Amino acid sequence: MNKERIEKIRAWAHLDLVGCILPWWCSDYIMDREQGGYYGVVTLDGERNYSEPRNLTLLGRMLYVFSASYRQFQGRIYLDRADYAFEELKKHFYDKEFGGAFVSVDADGTVLSDVKPNYCEAFYIMGLAEYYHATGNEEALKMCMEAFDLMEANAKVSPGIYHATLHRDWTPKPGFDNGRKNVSVSLPDDAIMYPHHLCQAYFRLYQATHNEKLVTPLKELVEILLHELYDEEHHSFVTLVTKDMKRIGNSVSYGHDCELSYLIINIVDELQFSDIREKAYKVVTDVLTQVVENAFDPNGCMYNGASFEAGPTGRVHVWWAMAEAVSAMLCGYDITGEERFLDACEKQIDFIEKWFVNRETGDWYNNILSDETGGHLSDGQHGFDKLNPGKCPFHNGQMCLEVMKRSDRLLGQE
Repeated sequence: MNKERIEKIRAWAHLDLVGCILPWWCSDYIMDREQGGYYGVVTLDGERNYSEPRNLTLLGRMLYVFSASYRQFQGRIYLDRADYAFEELKKHFYDKEFGGAFVSVDADGTVLSDVKPNYCEAFYIMGLAEYYHATGNEEALKMCMEAFDLMEANAKVSPGIYHATLHRDWTPKPGFDNGRKNVSVSLPDDAIMYPHHLCQAYFRLYQATHNEKLVTPLKELVEILLHELYDEEHHSFVTLVTKDMKRIGNSVSYGHDCELSYLIINIVDELQFSDIREKAYKVVTDVLTQVVENAFDPNGCMYNGASFEAGPTGRVHVWWAMAEAVSAMLCGYDITGEERFLDACEKQIDFIEKWFVNRETGDWYNNILSDETGGHLSDGQHGFDKLNPGKCPFHNGQMCLEVMKRSDRLLGQE
């Protein structure tokens, strides 16, 4: 019975990726053939903003998804789009003097912001790592390892802790600045932000190279989550803390709990960290149990997060957290064998299929309000745009690939 359910989940992920997500993101319509790269914004109704700045996070994520899709399917269009994204990254974003990449450039390639947040540089590393894995391009590997070495030499404060932002020359910059207009996040002076995308990037780089230099920092990043940033009282991970590791704020992000949970399991299993495997499985089981028991609304859709005092934070659900819920619930079933995780995975997929999938132009809508009548298009995180610095094919594309991989392993075990 479960074999049939897992086969159905895998088939949905495959079809959603190749039939819905990738066709729009591979379309020539979003490519600026005159000046290179991709338009900075494409609205829901298809209006292209020719003057909007181009963003490193978006380009790195697109390079990653195109490269990973080429590795999975060997489709020539995915390789073509990966090549195109790499050339743009190399031509307009790569910092030839100091290494790493600029976070924001104008349409003609003029640098608009040269700060180096580990959040954004992570997608530079991740995209290059996956592109090297897909193509064997040695130039991409050289650029990627250079950024890794610079990050470890200049951004690391202590094991598992990194400066949130650096100047162009890799000296620390207070606070968090991602180079975007009106989107920078204000952090308290004593705040430490867990670099979860950097952890993802290092893991992808390890998978591409099996370079032993990555083993120690990856273990440090996992251990700080398990021993310092796991909130046993609230059964969640803390992604923003003071320097003495006290939680900042009074809420939990279910999307990040999901994203971090299956990432931890994947790293511990692939790198065979046997000494922390039991702890990792225990913590992740606890976190995902909290999610499956408390984070789903009556329509079967996961809330974005919750306040410890007031409960779930609103009925508007954001696309990226919903994608992470699918991967995490399947992971929960994998590590526990409990069918309630498989049930939640299927319910989340049903909601996504009914309300998030954009059947008119492809990909997903950004935000859906869930009420007693179902789902309704709504404003929220990343607005309504189909493409902008925050709206990209990363989370839902990665989810499809992750679900296919885990499903294959589960079906092999069956």
